[in-house]
Amino acid sequence: MKALRLSLLVMLVGLFAGTASAQATRTWVSGVGADDNPCSRTAPCKTFAGAISKTAKNGIINVIDPGGFGSVTITKSITIDGGPFLAGVLASATTGVVVNITDLVGDTNATVTLRNLDIEGGFTGLRGVRILSAKKVNIENCKIFGFRGNPGRGIEVNTTVANMQLFVHDSTINDNLAQGIHVTAPAASPAQVVVDNARIVQNGSSAIDLVVGAKGAITQSELSQNGSAGVFVEAGTTDADVSFTKMQFNVIAVSALNGGTVRLYNSVLTHNSTSISGGVTSHGNNAVINNGVNTLPALIPAPSLQ
Repeated sequence: MKALRLSLLVMLVGLFAGTASAQATRTWVSGVGADDNPCSRTAPCKTFAGAISKTAKNGIINVIDPGGFGSVTITKSITIDGGPFLAGVLASATTGVVVNITDLVGDTNATVTLRNLDIEGGFTGLRGVRILSAKKVNIENCKIFGFRGNPGRGIEVNTTVANMQLFVHDSTINDNLAQGIHVTAPAASPAQVVVDNARIVQNGSSAIDLVVGAKGAITQSELSQNGSAGVFVEAGTTDADVSFTKMQFNVIAVSALNGGTVRLYNSVLTHNSTSISGGVTSHGNNAVINNGVNTLPALIPAPSLQ
């Protein structure tokens, strides 16, 4: 009888311990929270790093009030949403957000969404967002700025994951030491890079730099006042389609080297030191005007309107 009671007690303790340590599908952070809290709505955590260990895979971390919530490394599918408040990530001398989901079998989604965040480098930060391993990363309504330590990039993709998807929407990337977006991925299975309604301006190097293994689609964006190209594709395994986009006051508006290709549609290239370089083509409906060296892209037939 004593043995039976002891067994029941052990089971109950294990059950309560499992319940206490269970991860929530939605957790909360607050500027006045504490990381030893359970990250509930009434007892929020202080930092994203504190909340992520208490948030289940495919869960959401929400922000209750304005604050700075610290840098974070993400190793599972998750959404971090700062809206509608000022949700800051100050990453002095470090990287703001690292995405590194290595279990792509157990975590079938392998998807990270960053939404409504200010990711600030404080002029010494290294990278705003660094993506090492994931299937999909969505960056929505974010500001990434002030990363001026080496290498000084707003978003850096350096992955071996096949056909990884990066989606940047309604975001501003500015005042970084080097590139706004820098992508290196497998040549045989390139990353898919979609940039929509973004402002990538006043960076020390290119706004968007597709180094190897990357296919880009850039639309309705502004890529201006950057220290190199607005769009730069560097290899035969990279290309980009650019539509309804303004490229102004860059050193080069668009550059496509080493077999890379950029196709322009309904875009404006003006007041750049040089308009284009390399394999850049046009559908014949762009404004390429008033550049220091006003080289015109090669014409290709306009796409059919259906």
